[in-house]
Amino acid sequence: MQTTADSSYRRELGNGLVLRWSTEADIGRIAALHSIVHRNHADDPPNPNAIKVINRMMNNDYPLMGPNDFAIIEDTSRDGNPVVACTCMWKQTWTYEGIPFSIGRPEMVATDPAYRNRGLIRSLFEMFHARSEAEGDLVQAITGIAYFYRQFGYEYALELIDQRTTPVALIPKIPEGVAESFTLRPATRDDIPELEALYKRRADSGIVTERVSYKQWLYEVETWKDHPELGHALHVQIIIDATAQMIGFLATDVRRSNNKLNVWLLEFVDGVNMQAAMPAVLRALQTYSLNMELARADTPVLSEISFNLGTTHPVHEVLGKELDRETEPPYAWYIRVKDLPAFLRHIAPALEKRLAASPLAGYSGEIKIDFYRDGLRMVFEQGRITIIESWRAPLYAADANASFPPLLFLQVLFGHRSIEALRYIFPDIWVSNEARLLLKILFPTRPSFVPGWN
Repeated sequence: MQTTADSSYRRELGNGLVLRWSTEADIGRIAALHSIVHRNHADDPPNPNAIKVINRMMNNDYPLMGPNDFAIIEDTSRDGNPVVACTCMWKQTWTYEGIPFSIGRPEMVATDPAYRNRGLIRSLFEMFHARSEAEGDLVQAITGIAYFYRQFGYEYALELIDQRTTPVALIPKIPEGVAESFTLRPATRDDIPELEALYKRRADSGIVTERVSYKQWLYEVETWKDHPELGHALHVQIIIDATAQMIGFLATDVRRSNNKLNVWLLEFVDGVNMQAAMPAVLRALQTYSLNMELARADTPVLSEISFNLGTTHPVHEVLGKELDRETEPPYAWYIRVKDLPAFLRHIAPALEKRLAASPLAGYSGEIKIDFYRDGLRMVFEQGRITIIESWRAPLYAADANASFPPLLFLQVLFGHRSIEALRYIFPDIWVSNEARLLLKILFPTRPSFVPGWN
């Protein structure tokens, strides 16, 4: 029996609309839809960069997806069967305290304005979720627009990025006659082992991390050059000293559409004095951006360097308040966990490790959490988790140890917010005195490192 997860799945939605998975033959029509949707104004011409992005993503060498990974809705009642709504499926591996789990990531969500408010995205997400779950993904995640994806079972549960800017006018000038101590060069295939090591060092500081494959690193520094006409989004560069030795790396936008140059990754090797190095790195970024302006007449003049590195990155302390100005508070990942007991069983070794290192080492007992519509029961024996299962509070004599509105527990699970912080906002969160310490031990509050770059 054919299911929505099958590549050949096809469903009539009425009025000529057909829901199905994409093929290579759909690339042009998917690109056309995005070129219309991703415009600043309705009367702007089609966005040529959006066309490049879709062609790049549906090329067979893109590391996160291929030409058969768009869920689309086409209108067969119109000439050319235009694609009127779509989303794609990226596959990534994340880790929870070092325990890997696969995720399905819907991105490039779009609907033709003339077809909105018909529930088309809901149909697409039902198909996407079915395929993601069939492929073994315990979690789905998206970096989407405000509120919208709450409709489909997602909750903000991980720090995404913050924006801290350095005004170009305040970048320290190098003294006249003094040679620059650090400069930039493009990363190459040979740099990948060191890139991986530095990235992992940063990633290991968070509860949840995004594992970047060798294929993805290779794509970012080399593979994309096989198709230069499709453009590229991220430029990975090596920071070198006067002897051409690598002392770190950074990743920036390849091009700018406004007055900011975004920096998405920045790491230094052990032993480097970041405070001494950053003035030269800032000047190198300014020079790199100036070359953009010289190469393209439509590039705005640079006035700010924007660091999108997460709230715990040491560069913020190094630059200080004068050169590190908060311009936008951190956004968050939308996270969906349909089968919470299955995910908790998957990460149980991490929970047991936390318990063993706590004042409740060797704990025996149980905890029942009421989510109002359903719930969760966990049983412990001598510090080991023996049962994790769904649970429903009985009509009478309810004995829950804690209560959370649906989905809000995900913020606690992924360390995004403490129970106290959530309780301050949501009075329908309740935790017994007996359960409070156990939950704080099992689910500590700590930022993660999931930059979401691609």
